Amino acid sequence: MKLAFALTGSRGDVQPALAVALELRRRGHDVAVGVAPNLVPLGERLGLDPVPVGLDSRDLLGSQTVQRGKRSRNPRDRVRAHRAMATHGWTELREGTLALADRLGGVDAIVVGLLGQEVGAAVAEALGCGFAALHYFPIRPNGVVPLVSRGGPVVQHALGDAVLGLRWSLTRRDENQQRAALGLPPAVVRLQDRLRDRGAVEVQAYDPVLMPGLPEQWGVDRPFVGFLSLAEEDRTALGEDTADVSDWLEAGEPPVYVGFGSMPVRDPAALLSAVSGACADLGLRALVSAGWNAFDAAAEAAGDHVKVVGPVDHVRVLPRCRAAVHHGGAGTTGATLRAQIPSVVGWYSADQPIWGRLLARAGVGTSLPVTRLDRVTLRAALAEVLEPETVARAAALGAGLAPAEVAVRAAADAVEMAG
Repeated sequence: MKLAFALTGSRGDVQPALAVALELRRRGHDVAVGVAPNLVPLGERLGLDPVPVGLDSRDLLGSQTVQRGKRSRNPRDRVRAHRAMATHGWTELREGTLALADRLGGVDAIVVGLLGQEVGAAVAEALGCGFAALHYFPIRPNGVVPLVSRGGPVVQHALGDAVLGLRWSLTRRDENQQRAALGLPPAVVRLQDRLRDRGAVEVQAYDPVLMPGLPEQWGVDRPFVGFLSLAEEDRTALGEDTADVSDWLEAGEPPVYVGFGSMPVRDPAALLSAVSGACADLGLRALVSAGWNAFDAAAEAAGDHVKVVGPVDHVRVLPRCRAAVHHGGAGTTGATLRAQIPSVVGWYSADQPIWGRLLARAGVGTSLPVTRLDRVTLRAALAEVLEPETVARAAALGAGLAPAEVAVRAAADAVEMAG
């Protein structure tokens, strides 16, 4: 098969799909990969020979349009910010996806992540090929996932339906502009209905252990495979398992891991001070992964019990930690669960507060907005999740997850069905 992976968004949006692309290539398929321009080096280290598609995701997440607009008291500014995030780089993504298909000399299926589905589906329709999407969160309406903290299944299902309707209202004009550029007629119903009607493959790339009953509610059309992670040899190729980190871990008690991935930390010094203080109060060490943030200036003042590092291999590092403080992205959530340790989620937006709510509901974590994380709140949250009962529940829950290699193989099986 000839498969084009067109992947936009942050590293958390792209890396899980790269695990599937590598598996499919090892099966002998002809796979072409496109990623956000700032993530091309990531794909290159994995030997995928990626090309840039879409626009720089790091620039978007740190832009004033997003940062100020999302916090604005003016509803119009907030709507503009969310629309900008939803449709960011769609023209470049369309052009890049078409170029990937040309690179293969034709394509059997186009594969995207959770972002960019509107564009990927339109290109697949124009080319008359299959389409598959890797979902890192259950975006279709259901009565299981708590989109808000209160309300039963009927309320949650209705809210999920309303959220999809809102996204359609925000993106409809932009989507139809892309469809027109491809010579397609305008869409008159939202994407999820069209994907259902065409029998597109929607791989649920997360483990349903936090949402029991959802696989039965959705049936076989949306296969659940588990959280996706790179194989050991591929993680080694990234070079993020450093001797320095390993030596520090060996030199003392298991630490608390702190990392916010691609999320922009507004005040790195204040956050690091909160982590340092809360961990000092509890007699804990902290390993802080800077992600896309600059903690260097504040690292020296954090104390000997805090170590600030760059990206780390979650699979190797997290099992050597006592708990994790993170933003609640699907990838980090899955890695923390597999490591069998509890979480403190300091969420920003999108699906992050919902993952935090799911972890709390399962009794393996707690959750609060990242803006409320200070020394006092973090100390209380860590003390809560380090209670022996919570630690035991996290160990038991994590032991029941689908192994990463099983999840990746199942996702690749599903993608093969799309062609």
